[in-house]
Amino acid sequence: MTRKKKIALFVPGIGFGGAEKVVSLLTFELTKYYDVTLILLFNIIDLPISNKVKVITLSDKETFKTSIINHYFNYLKFIFKYNKVLRNEDIEVTLSFMIRQNIMTGIAKMFNKNLKSIISERCFPSKRYRNNFITSIITSIAIPFFYNKNNKLFSNSIHINKDLKENFNIKIDTSVIYNPIYLNTEKLNINNYNNPQDNFKVVTVGRLIPVKNQKHIINSISKLPDIVNLDIYGEGELETELQLLTEKLGVKNRINFKGTVLNVHSNIIQNHCFILSSLTEGFPNVLLEAMSVGLPVIATNCMSGPLELLNENIPVTIEFGTFYKAKYGILVNVDDVEGLTNAILFFQENNQDRLMYGGLGYTRSKDYSIDKIGVQVKELIDSL
Repeated sequence: MTRKKKIALFVPGIGFGGAEKVVSLLTFELTKYYDVTLILLFNIIDLPISNKVKVITLSDKETFKTSIINHYFNYLKFIFKYNKVLRNEDIEVTLSFMIRQNIMTGIAKMFNKNLKSIISERCFPSKRYRNNFITSIITSIAIPFFYNKNNKLFSNSIHINKDLKENFNIKIDTSVIYNPIYLNTEKLNINNYNNPQDNFKVVTVGRLIPVKNQKHIINSISKLPDIVNLDIYGEGELETELQLLTEKLGVKNRINFKGTVLNVHSNIIQNHCFILSSLTEGFPNVLLEAMSVGLPVIATNCMSGPLELLNENIPVTIEFGTFYKAKYGILVNVDDVEGLTNAILFFQENNQDRLMYGGLGYTRSKDYSIDKIGVQVKELIDSL
């Protein structure tokens, strides 16, 4: 029997974030070809993983809530433990996801010349890491120094790679591998939309944090007819603030806060359209998940992801207050309440167009099926 190459997947935990969902799916695909060890910073496994992977956690806690000094001390301990695991498990190739793990992998590579390493950036760096002076200084030094110690980098957007090269001096080989989706055809509902005469149900999914910009959707709902209602799935620091906004705008009875659910598919499919209102993204998993069950989608044309997903990265110009009918969904400008309002109204008033976009979106989602993306990741690993 041929010995399988030993690889590691390195993430903070398997929570409900986009990168974690990607790793969850990859465990099932990559174990077909490799001996896989899943290395976690924290003891968090909320999503399914293959029973063929070996799981090693660097801490039995779920997070560290300590002072800044202790935080960096723990970070140093993590680096030591991570490097020790790589050596003890005879890992030949390690794949890390997100900035902290990517930096740690770069450090490990410095002390283990035989190790092959691939890092993955999951957000648009200039938007995410340069939001304050201190973070900007640290990342401007750390990203180019440690990222360039690795063999290869892949992200989930053309624009992320471009930003890394132009603004963070990344020199190593880069490629784009989009986020995978599991196509659950049993839940597909393309042909079952009712004509929404009395109740038009809009849905959004995401953490309740500033960058997701759910207040943008709430403001739009307040300008639409009373038959338009909104379900918000997710939890976060802005929940109370957003609930107060619904009261202030008089739409409390039309907006439902649903919290976090494990199976998003079965919940969002009961709606008429999906909205992504983000100020910035890496690659919006939730948008792809909505398309994969046949939901028509409206998304902000933010950096990065929606343009690639909905219009094959062909640039568009959208006038303020309007929307753009892209190939696989509707695009609106970031933070344009009037444009989003008109886009929702378009779907509410034009059932055939809504049905058409539901079908187009589902067809587009097939390009991101886990079997196709899994092969791309395998090819990247085997190229080392």
